[in-house]
Amino acid sequence: MTTETIERVSAVTETTLPVSDKTNANDFHAADSKIGQDYQANTSNKSHVGKLIGVSGTLMALILPIGIVPRMMQSHELDQTQTKIAQHIPAVSITEPKLAPANRELSLPGSLEAILETPVYARTNGYVRQRFVDIGDKVQAGQLLVKMETPEIDDTEKESKAQVLTSLAAKSQTEANRDRAKADLDTAIAALAQAQANVIALRSDENFARATNQRYKQLGGEGAVSWQDVDEKETRLKTSVASTSAAEERVNAARSEVIAARARLKAEEANISASSANIAAATAHAQRSTSEKSFQNVISPFAGVITERNIDQGTLISSGSDNSRMPMFRVARIDVVKVFVDVPQYAARGIHVGQTVDVSLKEFPGKTFTGKVVRTSVAMDPNARTLKTEIHIANANLALAPGMYADVNFKIARPDNVFLIPANSLIVRAEGTQVATLDSAKKIHYNKVQLGEDLGKEVEIVGGLNRSDEVIVNPSDTLVEGNLVAISH
Repeated sequence: MTTETIERVSAVTETTLPVSDKTNANDFHAADSKIGQDYQANTSNKSHVGKLIGVSGTLMALILPIGIVPRMMQSHELDQTQTKIAQHIPAVSITEPKLAPANRELSLPGSLEAILETPVYARTNGYVRQRFVDIGDKVQAGQLLVKMETPEIDDTEKESKAQVLTSLAAKSQTEANRDRAKADLDTAIAALAQAQANVIALRSDENFARATNQRYKQLGGEGAVSWQDVDEKETRLKTSVASTSAAEERVNAARSEVIAARARLKAEEANISASSANIAAATAHAQRSTSEKSFQNVISPFAGVITERNIDQGTLISSGSDNSRMPMFRVARIDVVKVFVDVPQYAARGIHVGQTVDVSLKEFPGKTFTGKVVRTSVAMDPNARTLKTEIHIANANLALAPGMYADVNFKIARPDNVFLIPANSLIVRAEGTQVATLDSAKKIHYNKVQLGEDLGKEVEIVGGLNRSDEVIVNPSDTLVEGNLVAISH
């Protein structure tokens, strides 16, 4: 092997060897160069040349497989992998949407309450003389529960009744005064009429005396009568004028007396009105005292059961129902019980008054009670987005007790075209909730859907899906819109 041949082999080796094997190649170059130098320096020594050629051939035979063969194998494996990927079609599992049943079951929790319950407070102050009922007793409307002692109320009632009698006596005296004032008025009116009549008569006499006086003055001037007669007529005129003036004064005095009598009569009539008002006030006070005394008997407001008792014989009772006072009893009517439930917005349109529901309690395994929707709040709770619904349950045998926990089971009518699909078919992305479907060419298409109720393993689809769609179950993230897939069985 010549020096030119050795250099060509080295160049080929550097080109074909991988990076990791270049260190061995460099070592080979160094050894090869050393051999070449020795060969040129000792061309005359033929035995050394033969040895060098033998060593170079051995080294080339060892190095060439190490650098070239692995690279060729790696390239072959990559080609095979690319061919497999190009020829691979992903397999998917599919399902058909199921048409949801016309009705769906909806179970909601609730707490039983008495149909009617009220605390019983005292309406008057006193002591408990006798108690007639206890916890658990059944009572009727108007039944006597407690009899109380109320000494202050008893004294007040006696005082108010005495005040009524006093007011009646005062009114009688005032009525007598009124009658007297009325008689005085009649007398004054009569006196006034008499005085006015006297004035009329005296004025007539005065006019006659004046006319007579004038005639006698004329006759006296003619000498037909004596001047003494003339003086007499003049004196009589003056007397008549004075009598008329006095009569007019008496008329004025009588008129003032009439006015005063009328004023006294009005005053007495006002006193009578005041006396009547006093009598009414005293009577009302007496009636109030009587009513308060009647509160000594505490009665049941309606038929029911005594569920709470907080008093005993001798207990001091204060009237009122503020927060600082404890009720004497608590009465509940439980022949019918009620339960309030909050129906979610998605099911609210299926609730209507008169609808029957099934109520179950763990205390009665295997038994179902029938209830009826009697009213709803109509408006949604803006915070919880729920509809408050009241349900009544017949409880004739009193098996159900207020405070029990119950499950209320509704049958809610579903809208048309609601489908059920496996829950693991859903794909939640930024664009919204989707499902992957297959078209007629077995290519993937993503549909945006509207969800209904989550039923656990299945979910309701209320929009975005058709009955004939083929839905991919548990789709992989590698599936792309428009990809061709195979159906696995």
